[in-house]
Amino acid sequence: MENVLKKLFVVLLLSLVQSTVCHADTFKGKIVNAETGEILIGATIRSEINPQPGWSMQNQAETDSTGCFFLNASWEGRIMFTFSMIGYKNARKVDYAYGKEVNDTTDLGIIKLQPTALMLKDVEVTAKMPRITMSGDTIVFNPEAFKLKEGARLDELIKKLPGVENHDGKLYWNNKPIRLMMNGKNLFGGDQIIGQLPAEVAGKLKLYDRKSELARHTGKDEGDEDHVLDIQVKPGFLDKWYGNVEAQYQTKKRYMFNVTASKLSDHDPQMVYAQANNANRYIDRTMNSSMNANIDSDGKSQYGSYNYQHNWQTKGADKFDNNSFDISANMGHSDGWNTIGKSTETFFPNQERTFAVSESYRYKHKITPQMQTRLFAYTDSLNTIEMNVKATYEKIRNTDENKGASYGYEPNQFEYHSLSAALAAKPGDALYERLITRNRNYQSSEQQTRGINIDYTWKHFLGKKGSFSLQGYTNINGANEDTHINRNLEYLREKRSETVWQYYDRSNHNLSTRLGASFDYWLGKNVYVNILDNVTYSRTRTTRDFFTDNNEQNVVGGTPTTLDPTNAMSYLMHKWTNQLTLKSTITPVKALMIMPKFSWNVYRENTDYRYGPLDTTAVRTSQTYEPSIFLKWKISRMRNMDLSFAYTTTVPDLVSTLGYRNTIDPLAISTGNPLLRNSHSHTTTYNYHRMWLRKQIVMGLSASYIKDINPVVTLYRYNSSTGVYESKPMNVKGGDMWKFGFNYDQGMGVYFRLMNKFALLTSKSYGFLTIVDNVDPNAIPDLNLQKRLGIDENMEFSYEAEKVQLTLFNRLQWNRYRYEDTSYNTSPLYNSAGIEATLHLSPFEMFIQLSDDYRSGYATSAMNGHKLMSQASISYGFCKNKCRLSLYVDDIFNKDIWYESDYSAYQRSESSVNYIHHYANLRFTYTFDAKAKKNK
Repeated sequence: MENVLKKLFVVLLLSLVQSTVCHADTFKGKIVNAETGEILIGATIRSEINPQPGWSMQNQAETDSTGCFFLNASWEGRIMFTFSMIGYKNARKVDYAYGKEVNDTTDLGIIKLQPTALMLKDVEVTAKMPRITMSGDTIVFNPEAFKLKEGARLDELIKKLPGVENHDGKLYWNNKPIRLMMNGKNLFGGDQIIGQLPAEVAGKLKLYDRKSELARHTGKDEGDEDHVLDIQVKPGFLDKWYGNVEAQYQTKKRYMFNVTASKLSDHDPQMVYAQANNANRYIDRTMNSSMNANIDSDGKSQYGSYNYQHNWQTKGADKFDNNSFDISANMGHSDGWNTIGKSTETFFPNQERTFAVSESYRYKHKITPQMQTRLFAYTDSLNTIEMNVKATYEKIRNTDENKGASYGYEPNQFEYHSLSAALAAKPGDALYERLITRNRNYQSSEQQTRGINIDYTWKHFLGKKGSFSLQGYTNINGANEDTHINRNLEYLREKRSETVWQYYDRSNHNLSTRLGASFDYWLGKNVYVNILDNVTYSRTRTTRDFFTDNNEQNVVGGTPTTLDPTNAMSYLMHKWTNQLTLKSTITPVKALMIMPKFSWNVYRENTDYRYGPLDTTAVRTSQTYEPSIFLKWKISRMRNMDLSFAYTTTVPDLVSTLGYRNTIDPLAISTGNPLLRNSHSHTTTYNYHRMWLRKQIVMGLSASYIKDINPVVTLYRYNSSTGVYESKPMNVKGGDMWKFGFNYDQGMGVYFRLMNKFALLTSKSYGFLTIVDNVDPNAIPDLNLQKRLGIDENMEFSYEAEKVQLTLFNRLQWNRYRYEDTSYNTSPLYNSAGIEATLHLSPFEMFIQLSDDYRSGYATSAMNGHKLMSQASISYGFCKNKCRLSLYVDDIFNKDIWYESDYSAYQRSESSVNYIHHYANLRFTYTFDAKAKKNK
């Protein structure tokens, strides 16, 4: 009886928890000469999986000394194999891969390659040296056996390694990011540095699974291993500097310059980076991360960083991770600017409507020095400590200009008018008589933020059973902001105008700290359990002094001097949070995986809050429960399915539940709502996949259902005389959404392929119609139902050869919105049809893309119609591949504009954003290397 109870307890515990176990689908086969039957050693096998149009997951392997090969596929989908060898014609074969959740092996059989007399003239035969050897469970690659151009970079070599994938600019193996190491130690700079190092630095490349610290202590694999590529550096290449210099010129007098240099070392590696540009790019590089993003729609930046690391080993912990201490200092400066045009319509009940148009210009100047240190060390063989300290400072100056107008129209008589027309309208004009408000606002602000963040972890290994750890963080930050606002307002129906000067001084101070415990334990051989509990405390104090004047005589140096008590604000917030998470994986049979998870969150908040006349104290205790479960069933090699369910709860911000009234913008007043409640949602998803291998057809079906409970929307009140809107958050009746998907992928012979992803959705959601000219705070708004029918299709028909790739594509997005008041009905359409082509003629590579983008059904007339989109590029490598020259031309016909739209049950908005386009970019890159020391 006791054993039965123990087993029952284990089953109950497992039903609450989830973990991840990583596998990979494997394919094997043998390649031979079709004429003689002789095995082919060193033949190349390449695979490509396209999970969806635009994505390409590639892998590569080679045949061993017996002519056999093994290749893993960690993504699910139709997989195309290409078999090749110098002196033989290529062969192709199609199959289906089930991805990382499956650990099966598929035998592709004997692949026969037909010999040909055509041989490449520039081939260097290296067949005598095997590319791959095995040493236990470690795959060893011999770099000298791979054909590379002189001056090739280390990343070019790595991309040729069988089994290594490259997507989103990162290196992956078995769908997990590769952890780069050098001579058994972590590689300082990671993925960033391998493009700077010459391929000749590598003596050997070792690829293996490096178990987690826990697994190396317990001897049991919980599935949390790292995929490691260990670069064995040749003697004489260490303790030297490597890097590159890049210069770009872009039309309209734009430039970009950057230099990267890294010192390769076992014990004291270093990295230096600097860049300057006015091409709207902000690039930073530190010891652990990098970023390359737009500043805004346009901008310029300068950035520099220095990074240093020291490595050493603790006695008795030689087989575990090496100790390291890192320090990084960097400083960035950027200026960004943007212009956004927007139109907004808020739904009214059966009466005159309003339509608002606006244009906003913003400019931001930012300077951000930072310093960061990191320590990881074994104190002995069973205990580790880890600490990260980051200190930041940020200074921002903003300048904003906003112009806007609103006008009325009768139902079913809408006519779009641009902002320029509305601002230019004069008395007597037809449009002027319909105008409600016009405004021109100017705002400038300066903000300074200081912060320090400390993360810390202590972990103790419990022999062969698991580990126990304590972890936490402490974050202290403060910010000060000074803002000046000048508003020029016209209330045309009241035939009056006013100028308002505003100023506020805002300060914010925050302390946040967390302490948590994590317990990892093995229950038997195949069950791994993780229990995590975190307790967090935060204290936030914010104050804002506000001044407003309508009389210019009271304005001194652009600053008003009259205190505005209605918008003065201060609050002190204390918040405690406890989060408990249990997770696991259950595999009752090989083909079925059950992964449940449960999170329990408890919040206690206490605030002293003052906003204008409101002076209150609020205390709230709330709890949320978030269960989820995921099941996957592999019915057969040709069929599989999965089912998931998740329930979530969102607690509204405490301040939003207080009865404050914000009148900073006289045309857009906002208030809190003391009656605001929690909102919930649950999502159920089903997926089914089927394959007909001989016909090279892969089909996928999916269905999902989302139910919203008490969602939060915005309720608007409107004064038709002044044109002023007042808004507050409100819970509304919940809606739901069904979504059905059909994916089809068919290979047509060796070179042609048809892919189509089709989705159909239908949804119901609710909102409130605007309350018009009713000052009763208890007025009940009319409920508005939005019914949506949407179609999303992405089709590609492609021709794929070794040197030429051609793709015809069509991307369709269509939505039909229907309301109880049919005058609001609309059916916006977006369709992009085009062609893209890539040509590889070494040392040249060329690319071009042309498409016709068509929109209709939008209220903003400029968004509708056809636009010819285009881009092209060509690149050329020379000087033994140390130099590369490339030319890229964007938006050749100058038609590109970025549009966005949003439709709800109570409002719709459309916007356009100006950004850099219609330009030519010429780039030159030079790579510098150190020479190896000569042996004496």
